[in-house]
Amino acid sequence: MFLKKLLSHSLIYALGPQIPKIASLFVLPIITRYLTAADYGIYGVILSYTSLLGAFSDLGFSVVMVNAYYNYPSRWRIIWRQLHFYLIVWSVIYAILLALLLILVMPEQVGDNKLNIIGLVCLPAMFFSAVPMIGGRYYQFAQKPMYVAGVSAIIGAIAIILNLYTIAYLKMGYMGWFVSNAISAVLIFLCYAYPVFIKYKLHPVFIFRKSFLIKNLKVSLPIIPHSYSSYLLNASDRLIMDRVRIKVNLIGEYNLAYTFGGYFEFFGNALGMAVGPFYTKLYSQKSVDSDRSVHFITHWLQISFIGVGFIASLWCKELLELLVKNDELKMVYPFAIIIIMGYSYRPYYWSAVNRLQYVEKTNQLWRISLLAGLLNLVLNLIFIPIFGIMAACVTTFLSLMYLGFSGYFLKAFKANETMKYKPLLWGSIIILTTVLVYYLKDIPVYLKLIMSALSALFYSLYIVKNKNRFLEIKV
Repeated sequence: MFLKKLLSHSLIYALGPQIPKIASLFVLPIITRYLTAADYGIYGVILSYTSLLGAFSDLGFSVVMVNAYYNYPSRWRIIWRQLHFYLIVWSVIYAILLALLLILVMPEQVGDNKLNIIGLVCLPAMFFSAVPMIGGRYYQFAQKPMYVAGVSAIIGAIAIILNLYTIAYLKMGYMGWFVSNAISAVLIFLCYAYPVFIKYKLHPVFIFRKSFLIKNLKVSLPIIPHSYSSYLLNASDRLIMDRVRIKVNLIGEYNLAYTFGGYFEFFGNALGMAVGPFYTKLYSQKSVDSDRSVHFITHWLQISFIGVGFIASLWCKELLELLVKNDELKMVYPFAIIIIMGYSYRPYYWSAVNRLQYVEKTNQLWRISLLAGLLNLVLNLIFIPIFGIMAACVTTFLSLMYLGFSGYFLKAFKANETMKYKPLLWGSIIILTTVLVYYLKDIPVYLKLIMSALSALFYSLYIVKNKNRFLEIKV
């Protein structure tokens, strides 16, 4: 039951929050005929600047929402409605700050598109961001993902059509992504408006309560440095490349490679959204059996991520040949391999972070995430000017390893740890697997088929051997 529910929820969440990314994967073989490395470079640079403020978009209220939902079953709804009001007010301020930032740093290559990009980025952030967040969180915590599946099917189809139309037919280049993203944001808002405002009555309470705001900001604000690490890890490298005047086409090549790593991260995030409520439920049971279940789930997921990352990286060259119809962009697969394997850290990260969030030690999260981001930033500043985009790949990988495993060495985690984890061992396994697959990247296809089949066989035997462990998980 646990495994079936987790896999089905993960698939649904994978199709929901980031529909434009899924759509762009399906249309890559067509649109890359009409895109250049410069298009990818411009889009990547602008994305890096918009991500600069991304961690502040929800003020960290998501952790307050999850705690309210599980700890106050009779009062969570009124708490969420009050938070909804503050999110609406903050969305206006956030969008204005975002516009000012873009005015200051927009790349010269955009020419007359400057105001159009600002509007397409900032207006959806101002008017259409709070409702999808509220609605999405409700469906996640209530474990009712079927509505998300319906939204995914409809908006996903529209996003695919928009990408094809704007890039392949209208020849809009990088502007096609901005147009598609903006329209998708509006449509997602419309889809969540009914359940938020009518069905579940999560509409905002337009009352300013200073004591309520201060109390919850004390919990939520420590999440922002934690969330900000996502920018420092995922986008700051392109900003640094822009600042040190690396050619925009080289930035574009790196951005495409990172896109494939981003798909792996994206599906990992979907699985994280699905497994998060299971972790919280198990922690709330406060028993030896529940702690054993968390321990088993973490290691099963970690094995799965390493295996999937290995197979995806092994076939990365052939995947780019299939999906990218542009000779200039096909040769980025060595960079993509390093980034893909870097994101295989996720399960160990979830276990540590969910534990710290449940015991409300959010003031410790910055020691994991912010330090990982700062490590990446410092290493990028040192090595990108010397070694170029390969340095960005390696420094990102090392920083992700810190992000994934450093939480287990915090006193706050050790004080609440009931089972023994081995972070150094699993971090070393990821590093060795990355080195192995990097050197296997150009072997003949028939050898890749044999290795893939053997990997699938061993994984199947592992699942069969641990079948009873899955059945014992009570969530």
